[in-house]
Amino acid sequence: MTQGRLAGKVAIITGGSRGLGEYCAVGYAREGASVVIAARTEQERDPNLPGTIHHTARLVEEAGGEALPLVCNVADTDSIAAMVRATLERFGRIDVLMNNAAIQPPGSISKIEPRHWELEFRINVHGPFHCSRAVLPTMIDQRSGNIINISSVAARGGSHYGATKRALEAFTIGLAADQKENGIAVNALKPVGAIDTPGLRYRGAGTAPVQVRSDLPTPESYVEAAVLLAMQTPDTCTGEVFNDAEAVERLSTGAGTVTS
Repeated sequence: MTQGRLAGKVAIITGGSRGLGEYCAVGYAREGASVVIAARTEQERDPNLPGTIHHTARLVEEAGGEALPLVCNVADTDSIAAMVRATLERFGRIDVLMNNAAIQPPGSISKIEPRHWELEFRINVHGPFHCSRAVLPTMIDQRSGNIINISSVAARGGSHYGATKRALEAFTIGLAADQKENGIAVNALKPVGAIDTPGLRYRGAGTAPVQVRSDLPTPESYVEAAVLLAMQTPDTCTGEVFNDAEAVERLSTGAGTVTS
């Protein structure tokens, strides 16, 4: 694989303390990016849910990248603003924002606690909105940037989590149209199916073990898709919602899609 495809770029990954965010942080570092790991977890409190911003930072540095671990709660606009300020103070620019942080409370739509419903939307939908708005002034000044919103196959289902992800996909399409003239590409990425992560295993704790099918994409496929999306411009690909297999197939050949 060609190295250095993201050389010189600065990427913010929310929810980067573990799982898919961690995988993408390391993948971006291997491609030459400096990576801001923005998440709430500074200390590991549950051995069944490993991962911290500092652990991911070490992995980024081991992969050859420069890391900046920052505590950030995407449900708090002041926390988001502080994260963006710290990133600009350290690196002077922001090229990629990956809105990866999300939660999935238990229960069906009719049984979920109302406070959990509101928190889920605050993190999964309002968080990407506020994070995107926070980085837009810098990206507009640069006349370039990439925003990648992490969705889920649940967006086509009927769960409360799926409702947040469907909203996120609609937000993606709308923001892409708004920012095309400013040189900013906005796309959504989701795994084809389950990828083994601490969060996936944690949700299975205490019940039947979560089995990850061997025929599902590996983390490498997902990370490759994330790298390819971070390379796009409004002239090559914007306003699209991909799973990782679709992204790799369409973008590895350089064939992007432009929305009007």
